[in-house]
Parts: sequence; C-alpha cells; structure tokens
Amino acid sequence: MPSKSLLRSHDPFSMWEVPPYAAVAAMPKHTHFIPPVVVALLVAVAAAGDKKPDVSKLPPATEGKIDFDADVKPILSARCVKCHGPTEQKGGLRLDTGTHAKDGGNGGPVIVAGKSAESALIHAVAGIEPAPPMPPGEGKRLSAVEVGKLRAWIDQGAKWGSVITVLDKDGKSNHWSFQPIKRPGVPEPKIRHANPIDAFVVAKLSDNGLSPSPEADRATLIRRVTFDLTGLPPTPEEVDAFAKDDAPGAYEKVVDRLLASPHYGERWGRHWLDAARYADSDGYEKDTGRPFAWRYRDWVIGALNADTPFDRFTIEQLAGDLLPNATLQQKIATGFHRNTLTNKEGGVDQEEFRVAAVIDRVNTTGKVWLGLTVGCAQCHDHKYDPISQREFYQLFAFFNSDREVDIAAPLPGEAERLKKEQAAFDTERAKLQAAVDEAKEKKLPDADRKKREAALAAHAKKAPAGAKAPTLALGQPRPTHVMVRGDFLRKGIEVKPGTPGVLPKPVGAVNRLDLARWIVGAENPLTARVTVNWVWTKYFGRGLVATAEDFGSQGEKPSHPELLDWLASELANPDRKVGGDAKPWSLKHLHKLIVTSATYKQSSAVRAGLMKRDPLNVLLARQQRLRFEAEILRDNALAASGLLNRTVGGPSVRPPQPPGVSELTYANSARWIESTGPERYKRGLYVWFQRTSPYPMLTGFDAPDSNVCAVRRERSNTPLQALTLLNDTVFVEASQALAKRVLTEQKGAADADRTTRAFRLCLGRAPTEAESERLAKLLGQFRKLTADDPDGAAKLLGTHKPAGVPATEAAAWVALARALMNLDEFVTRE
Repeated sequence: MPSKSLLRSHDPFSMWEVPPYAAVAAMPKHTHFIPPVVVALLVAVAAAGDKKPDVSKLPPATEGKIDFDADVKPILSARCVKCHGPTEQKGGLRLDTGTHAKDGGNGGPVIVAGKSAESALIHAVAGIEPAPPMPPGEGKRLSAVEVGKLRAWIDQGAKWGSVITVLDKDGKSNHWSFQPIKRPGVPEPKIRHANPIDAFVVAKLSDNGLSPSPEADRATLIRRVTFDLTGLPPTPEEVDAFAKDDAPGAYEKVVDRLLASPHYGERWGRHWLDAARYADSDGYEKDTGRPFAWRYRDWVIGALNADTPFDRFTIEQLAGDLLPNATLQQKIATGFHRNTLTNKEGGVDQEEFRVAAVIDRVNTTGKVWLGLTVGCAQCHDHKYDPISQREFYQLFAFFNSDREVDIAAPLPGEAERLKKEQAAFDTERAKLQAAVDEAKEKKLPDADRKKREAALAAHAKKAPAGAKAPTLALGQPRPTHVMVRGDFLRKGIEVKPGTPGVLPKPVGAVNRLDLARWIVGAENPLTARVTVNWVWTKYFGRGLVATAEDFGSQGEKPSHPELLDWLASELANPDRKVGGDAKPWSLKHLHKLIVTSATYKQSSAVRAGLMKRDPLNVLLARQQRLRFEAEILRDNALAASGLLNRTVGGPSVRPPQPPGVSELTYANSARWIESTGPERYKRGLYVWFQRTSPYPMLTGFDAPDSNVCAVRRERSNTPLQALTLLNDTVFVEASQALAKRVLTEQKGAADADRTTRAFRLCLGRAPTEAESERLAKLLGQFRKLTADDPDGAAKLLGTHKPAGVPATEAAAWVALARALMNLDEFVTRE
C-alpha cells in the first residue's frame, strides 16, 4: 500500500489533494474521488519526493520594461482566469486581481515578487517538474516568449494593473461599462451649487484635499462658450454687452442665444463628421471625387440645429432608409455609412473591397455608439474584451446585404428648373431621333446614318441631371459567414444577425433598423455613457473616460463614475422635463447643463501646487487651455479680419493652398481649382477634403485623415504650425484684411484706439497698459521697416489696400495684425 506521504502530495496550486488510500477505500459508494489519471499524475509528481525544480530549464526573462496591461494581462486573461477567476478558483487560486494573486492558492503564494525563478506560477507555466504543467491539456501551453514576459513582470516587482474582465457562468461581465446605468444620487455639496455636475466634482475634489478654481472673467467666459458652441469668436460688441449685463441669468441668456444660432450645428457638426469619417473623395489610388457627399454634411448640421433627439439622430443615420415611409432627408442621413473608402481601380476584386467597406461600417458603429474596439475580433476572438469572432460577423450580417445607391435629391428650386430643361432636352431629342428614323426609312448612306446616330448619342449625354445624395439601401439577402482569420475568401460557419452576448439581447433583430433601435434602447448601457463622454471631451479636452474610443478592459476607468452615469441617465431619461415637455436624448439640454456649470466656468489658470498634484486636470480643479482645432483656427482668422462668409450649408469649397499639393494625386486627377469670390472664405467645415491630398493647413493642425472614424483629435504644437500661421496664404490674407478693416473702421483715430480695436477683434478683450505700450513700440518698428523697403511693403499689403492710406503705413498695420494672429492666445481657447 502506498505511503500516506506519497498519496497526500499536491501541486503548487493545491488543485488536487488526495486522501490516504485507506480513506478512499472506506468512502461510501457515491463519494466522488479523484480519477485514476489524476492519481497517476500525482503519484508521478510525488515520486520525485522533495525534488526541487530545475530552474536552469526556465526560458529567460524578457528584456526591457514590462507593462502589465499590455504584456501580462492578455496572457492571464486568455490562459489562466477561466480556471482561476471570479467564478472558479481551482486550488483556491484566483488570478484576475492583484490582491487575490498576491494571496496565492491553498498551497500558499505562487508569486514571489522580484524572484521569478522561485515563483510556483512560473514553474507551472514553464512545465518544470515537479509542478504539473499549466494550463493543462495539449496545445494550451505557454510559449517561451510568454513565459519570459511573466518572468520579467515578476522580476520587476509583479506590479498589477487593471482588473481582468471575465464572464460569469451566465455570460455576464463584471466590467464597469457593461453594467446597467443606475442614476446615482447627487452628493450633498459642501458648497451650495445649483448644478448637479458641480456637486459631483466638488465632492471628488474635497476627497482629494482640493478646491475648485474661481470663475473666469467675463471676457474670457463669453469667448470660451461662444467658441465651444459655435466655433466662432464673439464680437467686441457682444463682449461689452455681456460685461455690462448684471441681471440674473445674463450668462444663461448668452448660452440660449448661442444654442439657437445656426452656427451651433456647424460647430458640433464638425465634431460629428470626425466620427463619421467624412471626406469628399473615395480614397485609394484613384481617389475619385464625391460631388454630392456634402448632402450628408448638410443633414448633420440641420439635424443638430433642430436638436433632433440623439436616439432619432442615431436611427436615421444607421437605418433611415428602413423607416416606414422614409422621407428623402431620412434616406440622406444614411450617408453616414457611405463615407467608407471606395476602390474604383481597374482589375481589383470588387467583392474584397465591398467586404472591406462593410467591415469599416461594423468597426465605426462599434466605436461611435458602443465605445468598443470590435474590429479586434475580425480575425480572432477579442484578446481583451468579451467579443468573439463569431459575434463580430453577427454584427457584420446587419450590413452585409446593403447596397450603395445615389438617389435623386433635388435642391430647393431645382425641380422647376429641371422640368424646363427636360422639356427642351426632349424636344431636341425628338428632332434627332426623327432624323435617324428618316435615314433608316430612306436607306441613306458612311456615313449619313452614323453621323445622325452620333448626334443622337452625344445629345443623350447632355440629359439634365439634378442633385443626388449617396445613401444605403437594402439589397438582395446575402448569407454571412465567419471569415477564417479575417480572409474574405475563407468562409467558415454561417451566422445570422446578432449582437455581443455580453450586452442585453435585442428581440428578433434581423436588419439595420433593429440594430439601430437596440443601440439606443434603454437596456443598452453603453450608448448614453459613450455619448455624454464624447460631449464632455470637447469641453474639457479629456473625457470622464480618457479613452473616449475604448470603454473596454483596455480603456481607462472613469475618473468620476457617478457623474458619468448621472449625465448618461440625464441624457436618456424619458421622465426628465425640458421646458415643460418630456424630451429625452436632447443634446442641447446636455450642452446647456455642462456650460452653465461652475466646473465649466472655472478659470484655466494653474494654481500653485495644482500641476504637481493633478497635472492632467483629471479632478477638474480648473478649466483647460485648449488649442483650437484646424478648422476653428482658420475660422477665427477670417472672422477677425471680416472676410468670413457665414453662409450655412452647401457644396464644399477650395480655398487657396500651396502649389504642388494636388499634383501628388493619381495622374494629377484631383485638380485644385480655387474657389473665387465669397465662397473661398467659407468656414473650414466646408473645405473640400481630398483623401490622398488633404488641405495641408488642416492636416498640419491635426485634422484626422478621414480614412477611419475619429472620436477625438490629437493636439500638437510643432514648428510647422507656427510657420503656417505666419506664412500660409489664408493667414497672410486675413492679416491684410484685418489691417484694412481697422484702418477703415477707425479712420482718423489715434494709434492707441486702432491697436485696441485690432487687439479686441483678435483676442476678445482689451490690452493691458503694458500690452498697449508693447504694441505701440512694435508698430513704430514696423513703420521704420516698411519705410525703408517700399517694394517689400507693397508685396506685404497685397490687394487689401485701404483708401487714402499710404502703402508703407498700411503695410506696417498688416505686420502688426500678423503678429496678433500669431499670439498663443489667438490660437487658444482659455
């Protein structure tokens, strides 16, 4: 009979502990005992007695610094937590959190920080005897590289990162963003605030021993909120009126006026177009132009100005064509998913690029509304989030049968014009057809018949054509298969439309309309959170969830989780009253709530010690200085100069750009024909975006490339940007026009009055005494330079010559205007 010590041995994780043989024999019939194969394994392990592991056989530790979330978490998530997670802890070991991993299993600690060669976890995953190899089973062993990463992590201190997301036995996740939204109670503020946002923020600051910053001065405040809501600067007159208005609610009146402005739709439409990956061309090598892409852009601006509820805003873009009795505008809304790249090259496999477009639609939908990187499951199960490859193709199935259709979409007044042109066309066509018929009837000759037929064919090409709109429509049903390793040629099992199992299931979802309604349904915990976070990001430069594009396990946790859920419930809650009527999903309500908060109105000045305590301003103890986006920089310069064309909507325009840019396109096919007259001064939102040769000023200031969805922009500060502000045609012309404006409006005024006017047009405030002195000195220096070089002065002045002012004098003011437009404050929202 084997000895007791032999049969009571156990592995380092204490997964199996075998009772003495006699005890097993004495067990009742129905007692579960260890299977013989396991007993054999344990006997083999125990036979080694006190044999120590041969650590010389361990793979070497990976060189370089190890990041837990990037290097270690994927290994533990994929290989360990199924058996050692929240639902099952074999051998008493749990490896999904740092605390549990440190505690070890029934047999004691398995990780010795700083000493990977002494850690039982490493012995097991490396398969070093006497430890049984983990994970058990053929084909599941860790590679030497993976073991090396775990070794390096332990050697570097075994520091833990975020909790590993796993599913329970019902397929539910413990990850925060997948949990239902429950409206939290508003904290009792230590300082009385009317806005609930401030109660949450102040409570967090108090917990961290901090206090909020004072409110910004009135000139800064109106400039900030005007740019944030319309993307344009306030006029000096609007600043003065606000500064003098001491009545209660003066600021709220300003906010209401701005939200009612047609320029609100332009400002927030530009934000949305980033997410929609809007462009005016197809992409790929040929990059053919899309002359009617702007119809979707106009729809976005109009929908936002009308405060279309965000759930409706969503449904119409994803499935407006499938709504009962869909209107023309609802069909135009589906242009959202016509912004995908389209390859029109000769010889390409069109099916390959159709599939690529559908994949982009899935990925974009997942990122914009769900905040998930669903595209990571295109080729294999998602490595970090509970999204399988099969579920990716179930989402794919919602879009797989769609076809791209350019529908007739007459512009206002176009129908009558087309009717007249069609009548004239038909009359001429009838004459040409009669001539062809005559030639056939009379059996005329090389030549006469062909000449008449050619004239008829040439006329057919002149048929009147109205405006169109790119849309989606439901096509013939296509079966959807999992694509093995993401290869469209390797078809796996067939799947039906469906949504990720980690989220609440829709009922009977079969088409895009079902998907859209599920996305904004009350049971979906993601859309409202993702949306309010997206809006918050634009106001503070950083979201309550910093990774606005990723609410999964690799994204950051919310800095203010209760505030995030309160705002999410406030946006979607149908019981909330706005103006006496229930109006859920109102973006304008959300905007007003945020911009009227004390948190938003804080000064952006950094107080002593605050930068060290909270360098990224996560706790919101101040506002954030934010450099303007590319389009807003250009708009600001045009507005200050008086050149800006404020017409809302319409086709894209081509302002001046440096030579040689459009020549980079395929066969020089995307010729850049500059817009003339007022059109060239329209807002940056309307600049034609050619994917293979985008407008260089926009890309220089971090505009996205429009090839894929972008829910947040990067902000950089480069020498190229400074050179652009100084020398680009648009900014030079704006400085010329600003000089002319000031000299014309302030005709006969003193220099101090003129410099103050220019300063206020650019920065929204009056200069300080010290600033006035520096401006006067600078102007004097410029006058001397222009007087010494009249030819150079004439070039600098350009065509914007103020009447009755010598060229050298006007050029000095151009140079001053140029300096003002290059100030940091001019390109920054305080």
